[in-house]
This record gives sequence, structure tokens and C-alpha cells, in this order.
Amino acid sequence: MEDVLDRLRSFPPADTTSHEAYETHAYEHLISTREHLRSILDSSEKAQSLLEALDPSTHSLAYLLVLHSYINRIKKRGHNVAPEDLKPGNLLWSRAVSLLKTFDPNQVRCAASEWRVVLEFVSRAAEVADKPFLAIRPIRDSIIRMDPTCASFTVAHLYLTRLCLLAKAYKIARPVIDRTIFAIPSSADRLFIQHSQSEPATNAASPPYLFEPPMKITYADHLQYFLYGGMIYMALKEWSKARHFLSIVISCPAVNAVSLIMVEAYKKWVLVNLLEKGTTASVPKITSPLALKTYRALARPYDALATAFISRKWERLRDEAQVGDTIWRTDNNNGLVQQVLLSFRKKAVRGLGNTFAAVTTADVSQRALSNSMNVQETERYIVALAAQEGFSTSLIHPSKDPNTSVLRFLTGGQSTEPSIDLEVSLEKQLQSQHEKLDLLIQNIQTSDRKLELTKEYISHLRKAQKRNDAAASKDAVPSFGGRKREQNVDIDEDMMDELQ
Repeated sequence: MEDVLDRLRSFPPADTTSHEAYETHAYEHLISTREHLRSILDSSEKAQSLLEALDPSTHSLAYLLVLHSYINRIKKRGHNVAPEDLKPGNLLWSRAVSLLKTFDPNQVRCAASEWRVVLEFVSRAAEVADKPFLAIRPIRDSIIRMDPTCASFTVAHLYLTRLCLLAKAYKIARPVIDRTIFAIPSSADRLFIQHSQSEPATNAASPPYLFEPPMKITYADHLQYFLYGGMIYMALKEWSKARHFLSIVISCPAVNAVSLIMVEAYKKWVLVNLLEKGTTASVPKITSPLALKTYRALARPYDALATAFISRKWERLRDEAQVGDTIWRTDNNNGLVQQVLLSFRKKAVRGLGNTFAAVTTADVSQRALSNSMNVQETERYIVALAAQEGFSTSLIHPSKDPNTSVLRFLTGGQSTEPSIDLEVSLEKQLQSQHEKLDLLIQNIQTSDRKLELTKEYISHLRKAQKRNDAAASKDAVPSFGGRKREQNVDIDEDMMDELQ
């Protein structure tokens, strides 16, 4: 066993080496260790002894490979169900969580498939045991440890948002979902880094070099992450951010078919627009016609509810909500629909302030609440609205009659926030937006450069040059010396020659 440990501990090298030498050594160690573990790791006791002897922070790659081999062996024996010894709190669970908390990103980035298996099993084990909260922090911290900017999308993002929804621990996901995703790791990342190292420093931001080869991410993974993220923001009642996430889903490219995930996102997007703006909104301009046609066909009850909402007729909205009650419950959107109904009443009461300076409680019930409440219930509703929403009103009783009260709308009041504090708050917001804009510009430059290094773009340049050459030969005219003058073609030849 000692010779096996010596072999596992041979990476990382003790002496300082260059980046290229480090990567070469890492891949050689990865390939040889994979084959070696297949032949010697034939029992749980051997795996446990190896994990006990290895330090996950120092020998992260070896620890990951041993853990992956052991999990795969248990997975085959357990028929894809989390076995007893993998449940939260047991020894193997503790080993996996310890790796997620202390791993060295430079080592594990070359073992994308093994890393995904560990993440999947930690997430799955917590979910099967009905204890999703136990896996949230380890997975969230592993995302931040791997990429402090959280700017590149990985499958761990999907696991995190799903677990947070199951555990109803919405705020814990914010350090990750609040960060803007600028890239999905691809094979062009390695070529980009090679060129970046050979070029002088620029303002472009170098993307986090997460995994090589890149971790496989499907189209559905991308859609589900933004759908789950939008649902988390809905639970936090941050409607603007929820609408943004859902807009990403509904505007994703669709050629021959539309994913049901996109349809589900559209249904929620319609309701979120009503809650945020009190009206309907046009879909993003980049939404494909096929997707839009599918949304209209499969989400008609939601569009009908939105139309009833903007009609400002409570009876019509109530009837639409009652007719579609089964649909809302089947789609798990009944909670959102109930919030839409509450929002309609709030906006109706607030809207009275645009017409009246004061109005009796009986008129409030008649004009805004469709006589669905008596005077006492209307008063309690107004008091609750003022307390929850900061509704600037006063409720007075001009006579001794308990059934007579007047709602007075306050206007022209001074802001309760001191002007100095307000200026400081605005300055912080401006500074934050400025930093986000700088980061956006840097990542756009990086994305443009990465796009130039893809095979598709190089093929496009070659085709464009052929077309320009053909057009130049046709349009060439004789000069005074009898020679032909050809059009200039501005194509980056040096870059293409370098990549060939």
C-alpha cells in the first residue's frame, strides 16, 4: 500500500515548475492513476485507507480520483440510488464534503468528469435523504473556490439552485446567482489562454480556466439554471431580477422544437410582469417566431389572465382566475396567481389617490374592492396595506358612527431619509454600476477574442475571403499601364496562418 500512496502523492511536484510543465505532469498523473486505481481498488477498505492517508487540500487530484472510483463502485452496486454509506453524516459523505471545502482548483480542473460525479452524488445523496440543506453550502463554496467571480457557468450552478429551492433556503444562493455569467466553458478557452500568454497585457479580462476538457453542459442544464434562479428571485419577491432570468430562458434559440422548460418559464414570466409592472410586456426581440407561436398556443390561460388584469375589471380577473384554477395548481403556479390577485387590489386602492384627495371607506370597497369587504374589513385591509407597502394615507373617523370613515391620501410629504444619507446611497449605487459596466466591457472584449479563435469563425473568414476574391476578379479594371487593379481585402491573414 505504501508504493500506491507514494504514487498518488507524486503530484503536485515539490519543485516549482512552469505552467506548461505543471499541466503536462497533471495529465500524465491523471491518466496513469486512473488505470492504476481500476486494477487495485477492489474493496471498500482499500479506498477508505487511501482516503484516510491523503490530504484533500494538498493532494486534491489523487483524492478526487480515489473518491470517484469508490463512488462509481458503490453506484453500480446501488443501482443509481444513494447507498446507505453515502447518506449525509456517514464517512464517505464526510470525505466528499471535505474535498469540496478544501480542494486545490489548479489540480482538479483537469478531471472534469470525476469532479462532476462527486458533485452529483453529494447533491443526490442530500436530496434522497430529504436533507437538501446539508449539501447547499459545500456546493456553493466549491463554486466560489473554483471561480471567485462566478462568471463561468458550470453544472454546479444547477445543483445549487435546485437544492436551494428544495430546502427553501433562497438567500444562500445569492452569492452565486447575483453574479453575471459571461461565459460557458468551451474548447476555445485553452487556445485563448495560449494566445493571451504570448500577447502583451490588455484590458480584456482573462476568463477563469475551469476545466480541460470542459465539463459537458447540455442545453437543458442552461435553461434549468435560469428557470431555477428566476424562481429563487420570485420567492424573494425580487421581481425585476426574476423577470431578467426568465427572459433569458424564453429567448433562447429554438429551431425545430421548443423545450417545455421554456414554456414553463414563459408562464411564470407573464405573471411576474403583472407583479412587477402591473401590466403585460413584449417578449424579448430575439425570441424566435417558433417559440413565440408555441407560447401563445400552450399558455393561453396565462395570457387571458394578463388581459383581464390590464382591463382593470375585478370581476373579469376573478372569473379568469377561477376558470383556470386547475391549470394554476397543475403548473404549481397557484401561489403566483394569488399574488397577482392581491396585487390587483393594491393597485386599485392606490389608483384612487390619482383621482381623489379623500374617499370614504365604503367608496373604497365599491370602487377598488368590488364590494367584497364590509367597512371594518376594508379598514383592516387599508391598515395592513399601509404597514406592509408604506402606503402614505391616513384613516380618520369624522363622526361617532363606526361605519363611517374616510381614507385621506397624503401628498407632498418629505422624504424620511436625510439628504446626506440619500446622496451617499446614490453614490454607492453609481459606483457599483460603474464597476459592473467595466466588468461587462472587459468580458465582452474577451468573448470577442475567443470567438475569433473558434473553428467556425475561421471558416467564416475563409469563405468571406473567397467571395471577396471572386468579386474582385470580376470588378477589376485595367490601369493605364495595362495591368489590372484589384480591390483590397481586409482579412486578418496573420491570425489564420497562425492557427493553421
